[in-house]
Amino acid sequence: MKPEILKKILEEDVLSEESKKKLAAMHDRISVKEFSDLLDAEGNQYVEFVQEGGGVWGSALVGYLYGLEIFGIRFLKIAGTSAGAINTILIAACKTKEDAKSETIKNILFNWNFADFMDGKPYVRKTIHSMLNNKNFLKINAYLAIGTLLFFGILAFVFPTDKIWQTKVLFSIPMLLVIVGALFFVKLYSDLKKRNSGLNPGNTFLTAMKNALNEFDIKTVADLNEKFIKKGKDLNLNYRYGNEMQYYNKALESIEEIRINNIEHIDKIRYKIFYDSTVNNEYYKKDPFYLLKSEYIVITTDINAKIKVELPTMANLYWSEEELKHISPAEFVRASMSVPFFFEPMQKAINKNDDSVKYAWKFWMNTLPENINPAGVFIDGGSISNFPIDLFHASDIFYPRMPLFGVQLTSDSDLLSEKGKTASQILKSPLSYAGNIISTLKGFNDKTFLTKHTFYHLFSIQTVNCGISSWLNFFMKKDEKEELFNRGFQAALDFLNNFEWDKYKCERMMLSMKEKKILKEEDTKTVG
Repeated sequence: MKPEILKKILEEDVLSEESKKKLAAMHDRISVKEFSDLLDAEGNQYVEFVQEGGGVWGSALVGYLYGLEIFGIRFLKIAGTSAGAINTILIAACKTKEDAKSETIKNILFNWNFADFMDGKPYVRKTIHSMLNNKNFLKINAYLAIGTLLFFGILAFVFPTDKIWQTKVLFSIPMLLVIVGALFFVKLYSDLKKRNSGLNPGNTFLTAMKNALNEFDIKTVADLNEKFIKKGKDLNLNYRYGNEMQYYNKALESIEEIRINNIEHIDKIRYKIFYDSTVNNEYYKKDPFYLLKSEYIVITTDINAKIKVELPTMANLYWSEEELKHISPAEFVRASMSVPFFFEPMQKAINKNDDSVKYAWKFWMNTLPENINPAGVFIDGGSISNFPIDLFHASDIFYPRMPLFGVQLTSDSDLLSEKGKTASQILKSPLSYAGNIISTLKGFNDKTFLTKHTFYHLFSIQTVNCGISSWLNFFMKKDEKEELFNRGFQAALDFLNNFEWDKYKCERMMLSMKEKKILKEEDTKTVG
């Protein structure tokens, strides 16, 4: 980063004093580091990038993105869920792949009034606002209701009355309170039923997302695919050490170096088969960009088919090729952020007679045309996969050309709840028991993958602590958004400061060799 650029950044109003101090302190060290072996003509370095979902914590993701971009990091593959899906689509849609996107995305998110996205009944917005302003809102109101009922219930028995009508009044007061409470819950249930079990239709968000994409002249999925998805040499990238046989030669050297350094733990037969196949790989010898592709993926959950859905990869399960030429990618984001009961699930009628749809159902689900579901019903992708880092994991890797970066979101309360509990705390009540079951099942796909592949925890993932903020605080003010932005920015600086590209490449190859049983897992101290 040039001194004049650093000076300009340090004058940014959105950066806090703490962020500026950290940037000034780390700038020199980060600026000279290598983060990838894929570069464009301007020297930007390309990575794969996965962003976790987190409701209105999206501002922290943008701050993290900004921290990466000011050091020349750009994105070839991007994926995300919910808030991560918003950023994913906006990164793919705006400007060119060589341009920084965070400033533009920040302006979009900061100009959105999140409260407008709660487009349900007024009482819903007021209730949610009260709950967010007072964490004990439900508990206090429950105590008040029980206390009032007990007071008037006891009063009806102990208060002396001379006439029958006085007795009836005393007994009718607690009954009236019960009736009012019951009517409220009947009203809530009725509204949920009328609105497909969602308090907010989500139409305002969908319109806002469409308008944002229209500003970049992205009106359809076909437009976005044409703009962002490229392959091989069409990406116009360079391999750091040369665009001829340098990548192939470096891969062979590195694989042999790993063998020498881990000679005691190598299965010689498997290694020979692996090495010979690498030597004979004519594709990489002739083209260092073989199988290289730019792509974007957002995650949602179809509760009808009961599957995790990757869009646009699996889009033909629900939309025909012709439909994808007319619908906005905002539809994908709307499907991804459908928080159960908070927003209506998104529905999509499926045309069973379309050839592209029939082929997709046969390919992905092994389903005959007559058995294709009539509709997709989408809820928040985070219900199954809130941090889809497994999407870009390749077990059959030749040699890393770029790293996989991931950013997760947490809060003070999340960190507190993640601390180990005693069995008595978990089983304290049926509610606590059920809560622990739900939190275990939520995002089970991601947890299983990361437990098996601890490599990513050590080398790819940074967590942003969003403090005391709530991921459902749709009443967030600008200064709260700026605080989240700065938290994300500082986390990105910490990650870049600690990242070592050469170490990443070596450990990533060792992981691949472990998966192929070339390295004996039982006596190898490398990460999994």
